[in-house]
Amino acid sequence: MTEKELKRLSRGDLLEMLIAQSEELEQVKKELAQAKEKLADRSIEINNAGSIAEAALRLNGVFEAADEACRQYVENIRTLNRRTAAICRQTEEEARLRAVEIVAQAWRETDRTEQNAEADTPIDFDLNK
Repeated sequence: MTEKELKRLSRGDLLEMLIAQSEELEQVKKELAQAKEKLADRSIEINNAGSIAEAALRLNGVFEAADEACRQYVENIRTLNRRTAAICRQTEEEARLRAVEIVAQAWRETDRTEQNAEADTPIDFDLNK
């Protein structure tokens, strides 16, 4: 509407236009407030989604670390098992060698005892006794 047309309007018409403009302005303000609220909610959702994504990545890192720790633990157990088996084999071999030495010593002692017994005891061939 031009300025000339506005000047021709009566006070009542101008008041009606002013009221209509005020109502329209109020409606636009409400819509703007709603749009701002939706935008804020959307920003919060985006921020939360970022937080959730970061949390998921952190959890993945935790799981990866736990998996690595488990792998290391299993490898350490296997290494310890191999060392223990080697020590057991060595101990068993040493025990066998020691057993052979003990048996050989026992045989030598037996032979020596028998020889001493034969040397100390005269053989009596008298069968009537």
